[in-house]
Amino acid sequence: ASDGTHFLLCDRFNNRVLVWNTLPDCWDAPPDLVLGQENFYTNAPGKTNAGLNFPGNVSVGANGIVSVCDTENDRILIWLQFPTRSGQPADVELRLPDFSPPGAPMRYEWPWGVWTDGTRLVASATHGGALLFWNSIPSRDNVPPDFVLSRPEFGTLRTIASDGQSNFLVGDHNA
Repeated sequence: ASDGTHFLLCDRFNNRVLVWNTLPDCWDAPPDLVLGQENFYTNAPGKTNAGLNFPGNVSVGANGIVSVCDTENDRILIWLQFPTRSGQPADVELRLPDFSPPGAPMRYEWPWGVWTDGTRLVASATHGGALLFWNSIPSRDNVPPDFVLSRPEFGTLRTIASDGQSNFLVGDHNA
């Protein structure tokens, strides 16, 4: 993900997001900081707002808001200002299972795709086959989505992309 200045990359199997404060100009440019781990040498899965477990996707808005699908922890983590240090905890946690409709055959779990323009937020629930939409960025934990889009035809909703205006794209694996 990039906001045109920063570059962020999910390093899924090391339970972290690598962050460059400027766009790399060569293939081996080292990142400036890491989210989900205290340093570049550890990779244990974490459950706190400073830890990640198999991050699936990252998105950054033009205003520096960062959102990460913490896939194995069934949550979206949000940094309300662009992170400035390794291991910096997220400001907001959104636990997808908490938003599942009562009596649903499958809970909302395993977020894989996330998108933000810094004002709005969309996340996918690959288990439960749903897209969860927030009209504004939550500033506290577990704010429910403003609306949910779910179709029986949905498979495994993954990547989400948008220009924030009229184009919205969702990669659907196994549809």
